[in-house]
Amino acid sequence: MATDFKKMQKALYQPGEKPSIIEVPEMVFIMIDGCGDPNTCKAYQTALEVLYGLW
Repeated sequence: MATDFKKMQKALYQPGEKPSIIEVPEMVFIMIDGCGDPNTCKAYQTALEVLYGLW
């Protein structure tokens, strides 16, 4: 089951009626970096499999 950050941190993802300053907490992200055709590049496909495995 995926974490729904839009529900957990509404102040970050849903605008209020008036402009305001919000504190954005430090967050950790996982990404892949590279180049090439994602449909044919084996390294890209492998990286996506790893990312989905971490989800």
